[in-house]
Amino acid sequence: MKKITLIAIFILSAASVAQLPAKEAVSHEHSKKVVEQNPPREALSQKPISESLTLDRAMDYALGHSPILSVEKLKLEDVTIQVKESRLEHIPDIYLSGELRRNLIIPATPVPAHAFNPSSPESEIMYLQFNTKWNSSAGVNLKYDLFNPEKLHRVAQQKQQLRIQEYEAQISIDDFKERLALAYAECVIAEEQKLLLLKDTVYYAGLLNNANQLYMKERITLAVKNDANRIYNESIANLLEAEKIAGERKAELLYLMGMEVTLENIASLNLKEDITALLKNIEENSSYTPALNNLEELRQQEVVNLAILRLKTASWKYAPTLTINGYYGSSYYNNEPSFFNNKYWRGNSYIGVSLKVPVTQSLTTSSEVSRLRLQKQIEAENLRDIRNNREKELLNELSLLQVRKESYRLSRENWEMSQQNSKAVQLQFDKGYIQQTDLLSEQLKIQQSRQNYLQAAYNLFSSIITVKNR
Repeated sequence: MKKITLIAIFILSAASVAQLPAKEAVSHEHSKKVVEQNPPREALSQKPISESLTLDRAMDYALGHSPILSVEKLKLEDVTIQVKESRLEHIPDIYLSGELRRNLIIPATPVPAHAFNPSSPESEIMYLQFNTKWNSSAGVNLKYDLFNPEKLHRVAQQKQQLRIQEYEAQISIDDFKERLALAYAECVIAEEQKLLLLKDTVYYAGLLNNANQLYMKERITLAVKNDANRIYNESIANLLEAEKIAGERKAELLYLMGMEVTLENIASLNLKEDITALLKNIEENSSYTPALNNLEELRQQEVVNLAILRLKTASWKYAPTLTINGYYGSSYYNNEPSFFNNKYWRGNSYIGVSLKVPVTQSLTTSSEVSRLRLQKQIEAENLRDIRNNREKELLNELSLLQVRKESYRLSRENWEMSQQNSKAVQLQFDKGYIQQTDLLSEQLKIQQSRQNYLQAAYNLFSSIITVKNR
């Protein structure tokens, strides 16, 4: 995330300019909802932002328009539907059935003839047909599991999955807010660097013009004039690179906000806060008091509970399945298709209870129980690891935050002193007390001071946002 390394590439020119003035900061109220309601995509505002953008406004806009958060909302809705589906599995399965059949060959079986005709010899055989040319059936079927170990705890498992998804959604929102805040800070630093380099270019243009005049009067050598020209060319190249990086950072910010990334939107995106105002805003809305439980730990606890529940469910698979089966309908038998003649329809109905006892399936169940028992132990160890690691990382981040606060204060103080030195050095050069080479040497020191200041500012932004989301 530390794109400041990209910005540092082009911080090569000298700086003799003042800081941008501090601007008003607006406090930010964080959303407590898991996912904000998203409007239809065609309703999203794709118009350029006409007023200055603050971190608060960027965050509020992103919560309602970012496709990243929309995906999390849809995932949550999907798991909610799965909970409803699991509940429906416990209601009786009632369905209608019907059948129409034309028997091309009617089966027959041999029987003793004297059973139907006493006068027939005992050795005589006759054949009886056991169906008609046409037969049909229609009725209502019922199937209901009084006890099915496969369905046991299924609703509870889906509810557990829903709780896990809710924590994952909130974790994703917090991570997204951290990512957006860092992207906004990158934009602020890149924009401030671009403005400073623009002023540098104007400054070196004047220096080059002065060097050309002195060279024409033979007061400086060609090498000294070429040095001024080289520095001016480098300032232009650095400015172009700064404009490119500032555009990339704005494009990233627009993307995270859920706005269309176009040249028009990038050009119209104006940031209201500078480094000082943004730092004040973030610090005012940050709390360093560690919570008793963080979201990652709570989520992992639900994962452990789900593993325990799955183990209990698998253990019940040794038990038999008890099912009620029922049918109520009528059947048709006739050699002619007279389906509307009631005398050929005969009632047919039954209700029964079936029992299914697993035998060889118990071998698979035993292996599944052993696997799920190991899975439960793994998730429990993961929870213990998260708890131990969280405290360690939080202490490290708080310690690093204090170091970076002091580093930022010192770097800013050095930068302010460098700006004062810049004016003094320039005055000495204008009076002819120092040569142009001495002026450029002093400007390189000022450049390093500015680079350290911007790096320290970004490091402090990163630490504050990281600790805030612990």
